[in-house]
Amino acid sequence: MNLIQSFKDYKFDFLIKSPEKILPLTFLALCIFGSILLFLPFSNNGGINFIDSLFMSVSAVCVTGLSVFDITKTLTPMGQFILLVLVQTGGLGIMSISSIVFILLGKRMSLSHEKTAKNIFDAESKEEIKESIILIFKYTFISEFIGAIILAVCFLTEGKNLIEAVCLGIYTAVSAFCNAGFFLNTNNLTDYYDFSTVLYTVSFLIILGGLSPMLTVMIYNVFKKKKLPPVGLIVLWATIILLLFGSLFFMISESKGILDGMTFFEKFGNAWFQSASARTAGFNSVDLSKINAGTYILMLFLMIAGGSPGGTAGGIKTTTLGVLFLTAYNTLRGRKNIIRNRRITPQTLHNAIGLVSVYFAVLIILILMLLTTQNIGAKELIFEAVSALGTVGLSMGITPELDGVGKIIIIAGMFLGRTMPATLICYLNGKNYQTKLVYPDAKISLT
Repeated sequence: MNLIQSFKDYKFDFLIKSPEKILPLTFLALCIFGSILLFLPFSNNGGINFIDSLFMSVSAVCVTGLSVFDITKTLTPMGQFILLVLVQTGGLGIMSISSIVFILLGKRMSLSHEKTAKNIFDAESKEEIKESIILIFKYTFISEFIGAIILAVCFLTEGKNLIEAVCLGIYTAVSAFCNAGFFLNTNNLTDYYDFSTVLYTVSFLIILGGLSPMLTVMIYNVFKKKKLPPVGLIVLWATIILLLFGSLFFMISESKGILDGMTFFEKFGNAWFQSASARTAGFNSVDLSKINAGTYILMLFLMIAGGSPGGTAGGIKTTTLGVLFLTAYNTLRGRKNIIRNRRITPQTLHNAIGLVSVYFAVLIILILMLLTTQNIGAKELIFEAVSALGTVGLSMGITPELDGVGKIIIIAGMFLGRTMPATLICYLNGKNYQTKLVYPDAKISLT
């Protein structure tokens, strides 16, 4: 018995001593558990196979929003509720939930658990970890509560009864804040293209979910005339630029396209909505299968850019883009890599380059695998792959057309998109690159 227990303890210690292993393993366990629940008879109306239930579970846990079937017709009310719970759990993150359980029970986190939490929450002490987790939960539920009230009122005015409006408001608010993109309507939000209150409420929930609570507090402090730290400054400017650039470009590009026939304010509202949604959420208020080439490239860029670290968004993150841009800008100006009298460390730059390199390597592999195995247009498959890896959930309508192999490839893309960035950064942060050896400089021509 002692030998068996020692073996179990060894296996458990082997897993929890490496922070980079905990996040993907916990998400994998939740994905499998969710797929079993969705596959059971009480969750669906029959006719789905296990691959489909696994696809939907991964899409929910990884807050992506891609769907191989119409959830309003295929899933029962219980199945839709399970899907929403998976979305909320995935949005909050397994580490947040498990850690808050420790806090509520008054138990001390293990050193391994504490080390993992420090890496994920970028905290320096146990108290900071606790404060970060509590802030995450308060921020999440307050945002979703306010959003649900506004949306419920909107759906009430549309003609739905009180229960339907409240349920749909809650479902949409959670899905939007968690950047999942699931909506209990066959046409997603295309029926609400002229309902500005719905579009702006959902878009601001998407933006709030894409920002981490800590970063939101930093930005809020601007109104108290406090200076933003470098990370807050990067996130704020990157978010504003991406939103405005995406909105204006989308509106101009599609003014005579899918936005044709709308008023100016409807055009801007839908362009703003798609700019916010394209970076991670997966909601659509217009038919994206009809966008032109310029808008297509814009959408790919926004999906790759993603949201901010610590939030529910995917992609390579605004901070990564900011670090690379500032490094290029300072290099071209012949200046040191400085932002607001603070130096961007070589380690931060190396992490950014490593993350982007791995991200694009995985993306290229996904695209090549889909192009090789699926008899679908390249344009649609590339869009699907970028959407999956960015955990966005937007599609040009081909998701149900994927065969079993295609679904597995997209499942892998969604899972890697959700877990890979945090896992990679945890791994890199845990490495010690210090050495007493001094090597001569390598002369490498770049022209």
